[in-house]
Amino acid sequence: MRRLRVLIASIAITTAMLVGSTGTAGAYGGGAGHDMWQVGISFNCNSPDFCGPNLGGFWAWAEFDRSADGTQTWGDVEGAGCFHTLGGGGVRGGGSAIHISVEIESWVIEDGMFFIDGEETDSFRGTKTTFDVVHFPTGVPAAPGHYTAEDVFGFDPPPGVAIQIQVAFRPAK
Repeated sequence: MRRLRVLIASIAITTAMLVGSTGTAGAYGGGAGHDMWQVGISFNCNSPDFCGPNLGGFWAWAEFDRSADGTQTWGDVEGAGCFHTLGGGGVRGGGSAIHISVEIESWVIEDGMFFIDGEETDSFRGTKTTFDVVHFPTGVPAAPGHYTAEDVFGFDPPPGVAIQIQVAFRPAK
């Protein structure tokens, strides 16, 4: 019993020292000298009637930055997709995954959504493909809020299909 108390006390002291010695973490996006949008996207499709035999999902995070005077724009996108056929994942089921990374060199808001220019790199089955993205419509609303397929694309998805987009905005100070 005494050893247990010593162990618990030791863990508590170590934890307190670690918490007390950690500095503040700098969140991605830097300081408050620029406008910043952060976006989370989730798309899942497990309905063969809607998606055909190619089931799975795609998940992404994006950040859109704009200088306080609006003269410069930049950002990043990181995404992952996992796809499988009706038989499930693996070799027999035809499962695969992809990673998508976009270095946004510039962007604009048109018709209430982000359009991007930059360089995209896709990693799929051990190969990387890089190409330019020119005035690509993201489908992501620029207004802060939570959006569903009905909000963005104008339809109510069937059971087994979910599309969610979350947009947060922090203005420059």
